[in-house]
Amino acid sequence: MKTRLCFLAIGLLSIAPSALACLWDTDTIVMEKARFPEVADLIAGKFPGHSREFYEWRKKRCLSEMGKSSKTPALFDDLAVAQHKLGDHQAAIATMHEKEAAFPGIYETYSNLGTFHIYTGDLDEAEKWISRALEINPNAHFGREQYQLWLVQWLKAGKPRSENVRQFEESMDYSGFSAFIVKQSGFTSSSWAWKEGRADALKGILGMMRFADHDNPVLLEALGDVLLTGYFQENASLLAAQCYLLASRKSKTDAEKQRLWKLMEQAGGTTDEYKPRDTMRTLDAALNEGKLLTDKVRRDELAWIKSGKDVAALFAAKYLPKADQ
Repeated sequence: MKTRLCFLAIGLLSIAPSALACLWDTDTIVMEKARFPEVADLIAGKFPGHSREFYEWRKKRCLSEMGKSSKTPALFDDLAVAQHKLGDHQAAIATMHEKEAAFPGIYETYSNLGTFHIYTGDLDEAEKWISRALEINPNAHFGREQYQLWLVQWLKAGKPRSENVRQFEESMDYSGFSAFIVKQSGFTSSSWAWKEGRADALKGILGMMRFADHDNPVLLEALGDVLLTGYFQENASLLAAQCYLLASRKSKTDAEKQRLWKLMEQAGGTTDEYKPRDTMRTLDAALNEGKLLTDKVRRDELAWIKSGKDVAALFAAKYLPKADQ
């Protein structure tokens, strides 16, 4: 089997990157997917998610129900999330404040407000509401809320990447969001502690991707940072390269696109035998598979809407495991 020798950069931009010598072969990406089975599917959008038409249906249904029956907290949440998914973040925020006035002090209200304010760019408000949600339920969403708070704080700090954190005796390097997590969480022992922390971080970030936007460039960069950290036998540098590449494509400015492209090149260990086009080819194939599933779900939801059926119930019955319903 043909192999290639690469030096894996650990994602630093303003200082010379640390490197680990490593051998790669054609099984590398397969092995990474085996270590992190959910990651590849979430990067590519290969999971059942609702169509825009579903959220239009849910918004209309919620408004109708709120006009003719007793309002419940869940009804406010459903309406606000539908408004948010349709791009009307201010309306979603207003709906949550209306809910807070009617049903004060509920965790979901504060959690949703924190998320919605991220999308309006008001990070101070986002941090405030997420912190209040954590006061009520520190372990909600399997700890996802804590990582959302750290993500907001990392954004407020300007997404620092140049800081090199060497906190373990093995002198492993951490940068970007992974360095921020290490500092905030207080890991002090060894790389094995980081492996446990990485599992929690992945659970938090992947949860945000599944329930918010799987192709959000900030979430993709954060995911890439976490996947890239660690020794090459344990990390997922090629999946990290896919994260940075997709983040580059989704970014709005040329400067961000170029910065993330460089991170992709570093993570992929570009050599004469392995170039960015290899990452592009692998990512595009996965994205095509994700689109097939997205299109299938949309066709189903359009048919259910047209027939006047309960779209949410039918979606859950067909696409969600029973344990998740």
